[in-house]
Amino acid sequence: MVDLIQVLNDAYNTPWLYMLLAFAYAVLVALILPIPIEIALLLPLIDGRWGYLTGIALAIAAGKTVGAWLIFLLGLNLEGSVRKWSDRWRVARWFVAKAEKFVGRTGYTGLYLLLSVPMMSDTIPIYIYSVFNEEGKALERNMFLIANFLAAVNRVAILAMAFVIGANLIHV
Repeated sequence: MVDLIQVLNDAYNTPWLYMLLAFAYAVLVALILPIPIEIALLLPLIDGRWGYLTGIALAIAAGKTVGAWLIFLLGLNLEGSVRKWSDRWRVARWFVAKAEKFVGRTGYTGLYLLLSVPMMSDTIPIYIYSVFNEEGKALERNMFLIANFLAAVNRVAILAMAFVIGANLIHV
């Protein structure tokens, strides 16, 4: 974690490199890292570089969307195996049924809201909405990806607003 922060600090004054790192980091956050993406937003927030923050937000949203696309494909391929495996155990079958019901009921809105929460891991919700996507019928791929992209942008906006409000409260 400290190494990541140091790499980001070193790349901060080279915008194209910083955004490339933010993009790659966002892909990894979506796929495997249970670490919030907000680490990449700290420096531009502290410096008040709003244009730079906007570029980073778009790089992060694109990275999360690429990661979500890969997970969506994985989920379509894994779902049958998960269903077969869960048929062997009553508790697993119950869990799969509840997870599919949850994904079906909450849909894109639920995914969008979960992924919009600052400091929350993206990995778990993306996998849940992908693997328990009832044979790819509950969520369509393009809308799934749009929900991921918009939630990432929204998350940065929420964090930026919270930062500005908090900074103003401290200076009052």
